[in-house]
Amino acid sequence: MSDDDTPLPRLRELKRDIDDQNGFWNAGALHYSTREALGVSGPGGEPSTLESLAADHDRAEKRLDTALMAVSEIRQRRLPAVWAGETRVAATDALAAAERALERGVGVMGKVAHGLRSLAGTLETAKQRDTAALTPLREAYDLTEEVTAGPFTDPLHYDGDTMYRAHQLAKGAMAERVAAHAAVQESSRETSSTFFDLASQARLPRLGDSPLPALDELLLTDAGSTGTGMDSAILSASMADRAADRLAALSEADQARLAALLAGAGSPEHRAYLMRALAAGYDLDRIAEFDRLIGPYGDDPAWLRDHLSPLDAGGPMPTGLRQDTVFDGTEWTQGQYPTCVASSTVTARAHVDPLYALQLTTGGHPGDPAYDNGAAFAERLRDEQVRVYDGGRSWYQDLPVLGSDGMSNDQSETIADEEIGARTGVDYENRGVDNAEERRAVLPEIERAVDEGHAVPFSSHDDNGGHQMLVIGHDGDRLQVYNPWGYTVWVDEDDFVDGRLDSIGNGVPHELTSVRLPG
Repeated sequence: MSDDDTPLPRLRELKRDIDDQNGFWNAGALHYSTREALGVSGPGGEPSTLESLAADHDRAEKRLDTALMAVSEIRQRRLPAVWAGETRVAATDALAAAERALERGVGVMGKVAHGLRSLAGTLETAKQRDTAALTPLREAYDLTEEVTAGPFTDPLHYDGDTMYRAHQLAKGAMAERVAAHAAVQESSRETSSTFFDLASQARLPRLGDSPLPALDELLLTDAGSTGTGMDSAILSASMADRAADRLAALSEADQARLAALLAGAGSPEHRAYLMRALAAGYDLDRIAEFDRLIGPYGDDPAWLRDHLSPLDAGGPMPTGLRQDTVFDGTEWTQGQYPTCVASSTVTARAHVDPLYALQLTTGGHPGDPAYDNGAAFAERLRDEQVRVYDGGRSWYQDLPVLGSDGMSNDQSETIADEEIGARTGVDYENRGVDNAEERRAVLPEIERAVDEGHAVPFSSHDDNGGHQMLVIGHDGDRLQVYNPWGYTVWVDEDDFVDGRLDSIGNGVPHELTSVRLPG
């Protein structure tokens, strides 16, 4: 629910007017403003409807919990190695995936019910507050009637004490009405944010239009996840959408070829990385070669994660706790160079493009100690950062005296399209945010982008300079940030709004100034 969809903008406008309407010459204006304020409606919506919806989700939660217990009981029995589905998934693997999916479903229903009840309680309280504030507002209006004649101050009946009381009553009433409506608006925003996050975790329907059997779709979307969430799942929501579209567009021969690759994979994680490669836009020849390279490690999820998912830090962590982004002891970092834009872009691409990630971590020679090591990775990473940096800058930026280090926001947008968008199917748009209100307004767009699996580059500035980082995760009122100094960290959204981005780390410029949003 945005401000524009509610009476809140008009109430705020009238409050600003009323705050200044005191004294002899403002009696007519205060009379008009209080009359207008009385005509503004209260908070919309019915708490009882929200409570009813919450009860529906309680019932759904119980049904899912019953199904979860039944699946758990079956899975704990000794089952033969039954093979099912085109990817030859063992029955025990399938049941484990179903159990995790049901466990997440139980949690989702509970969170939705809680969110609806919280919103209902806020709405009920706000309605009461708003209704109570109308009484002093009407009294203020009646008092202004005594000291005005039409739209003007009545000099014959004007009384300073009466005007003062009317002004104080109106100011207090409007402050209360604005606060009540703002509480509903903020609660609605928080609830919407939570529900969108939960919706993005429903990955199975994203593959629903693919030609794969439902069992295979379940295993692919579940790979890498836990029973509590999908933050560590190998296929993000947007990847699942893109993979399903590309799979459906393949010829029957290519579909059969991909199915054979999936069937021969060493683990659900191995299969999911093949689908991630498909989502990144690669043809079957490239995917088959990728499969050949990672095949010896297909049954080792940790090896696959370390080599193919640089930003996979698992689920939400405590606020402020840094997690180093490393491969073989070497950080994914810009080092001491002015390449934060290029470096964060390279890392973002590696996270959505597993062939690119494998080239960076192994040089195309997985398992070869001459290539698959931290020192060699650092050289390849630095070469890529330089390529993107040099290719994205203008010639005049390299001029002596007149030139400057770094890249502009427009250049950041361009290389995001070229390096990340080319593999995710989105175009990035630079958005400047000049004040706290604009920063607050852009948060829902950032949340939805990262919930879908898109990294969001952003710039921060202060008197010491500028820096680009990535938003890569969202959990409630927190965002996960990748800093190309070599780590990820969870920070409060209020830090983005209030200019406290130095909470990300010492030396980080504190004020958010722009974001690159995927369209």
